[in-house]
Amino acid sequence: MNNSSTNSEHDIVIDAARTAIEDNALIEKGDRVLVALSGGADSVCLLSVLKKLSGELGFEVCAAHLNHMIRGAEADRDEAYAAELCTALGVGFYAERTDVPAISKERGISEELAGREERYAFFDRLCKCHGFTKVATAHNKNDRAETVLMRMIRGTGIEGLGSIKYKRDNIIRPLLDVERYDIEEYCRREGLKFCTDSTNADSDYTRNRVRNELMPMLRDSFNPSIIDSLCRLADNAAEDAEFINGYANRLYNRINSPLKKKKPVLLDIKSLKMVDKGIRSRLILIAARDVMGDGYRLERVHTEAVVSLLDRATGTSEALPSGLLVSVKYGWLEFITAEEAAERRVRHDFLYEIEAEDTSEIDNLGVKLCITSPEVKPSKNQMILDYDMIEGKMISIRNRRAGDKIVLFSDGRRRKLKDYWIDKKVPREERDKIPLLCVEKEIAAIIGDRVAENYKIKKDTKRGLLITYGEYNENR
Repeated sequence: MNNSSTNSEHDIVIDAARTAIEDNALIEKGDRVLVALSGGADSVCLLSVLKKLSGELGFEVCAAHLNHMIRGAEADRDEAYAAELCTALGVGFYAERTDVPAISKERGISEELAGREERYAFFDRLCKCHGFTKVATAHNKNDRAETVLMRMIRGTGIEGLGSIKYKRDNIIRPLLDVERYDIEEYCRREGLKFCTDSTNADSDYTRNRVRNELMPMLRDSFNPSIIDSLCRLADNAAEDAEFINGYANRLYNRINSPLKKKKPVLLDIKSLKMVDKGIRSRLILIAARDVMGDGYRLERVHTEAVVSLLDRATGTSEALPSGLLVSVKYGWLEFITAEEAAERRVRHDFLYEIEAEDTSEIDNLGVKLCITSPEVKPSKNQMILDYDMIEGKMISIRNRRAGDKIVLFSDGRRRKLKDYWIDKKVPREERDKIPLLCVEKEIAAIIGDRVAENYKIKKDTKRGLLITYGEYNENR
């Protein structure tokens, strides 16, 4: 292996990597970079290039290899070569073995997906344990073009056409502008051996069929520069997607609930109906990721299911992948995890029996009662009742019970509390939390909302019961 400094023979690869690093801020001075080293030409080239650039740009390089235990002796050979290469280049090396076929069966996913998940979990552990700041993968220009094709075949949108990006979180791809041919030429000139994965010829894998069959056919029969064309398409799509997503994010902040710092996420249905379809689907995805995390994905069928809710009645909902629940709530579209929704459905009844004295407090509810003059004008977060109607009777504060009614009319007619709250558009899951002031078995007040007609202050009232309510009702 030739460990010499850069020369004109392979400047094309070195220069492309340096430009990608500098133009996209992939590596900063002082970074500790972990190279994902499979032993194939791409990752061998990447490790060599980053080792050469590490002194010039001021960062440290190590490598990591995960043996997937899929290809038996061939996989062991790759691991041994990766270790040998790191010794020759003078870089630190970490290796681990994981039974990917067993994990694939256990999780019910493909070996390809299981291997990917295990690799990134391995890299993440190394970063946390050893202080690596970046993980460099050897994705190249061919990979990028193949990804565009694969996503087109699946019917992707403009964001998916953006293909592989130079950077995602702490994952960087310095060789994204280098073609596979130039990578293999670099290895040949540098005297770097590399391993060939026999599964690369296996047509059971979609990417292999695209790489080995579709791409050569497109190059030979339609466009000799198909790789450049597809990468140019990816660049154009990424730029357009960035602009559209920026607009969608600004709009999202406008139509999100005023209480957007609180979960769940609520989007205004009227506003969603007014925006274009393309923006609407992005707003739905942004809301979903706000609840589920940045890596959460939705297919078109899922966003269409959410859109169908916009003309549905309150209480209608759609269950989406990974436990996301979207429901109609009185003019809002609510995004919440199924787990949080289940917790809401568990009733937490409360009942506090109290004696009306000069002052009584229930800290759990943030409610305080005090006897005062009937002329007192309640301020914000206060309400006053006729204490003459209450004196000497049992007083309690509780949440709702089945069949509850309250006097809402001056002639003494009562209405079901449930119907009253439906008209007020109070979400069902919030109703159990609302404290009710009861005199004997009769509701005298919905605290934070209204006083029953028969308990309101009258002309001849001698004393009032002033209720001060706290944090729960401030945002109602």
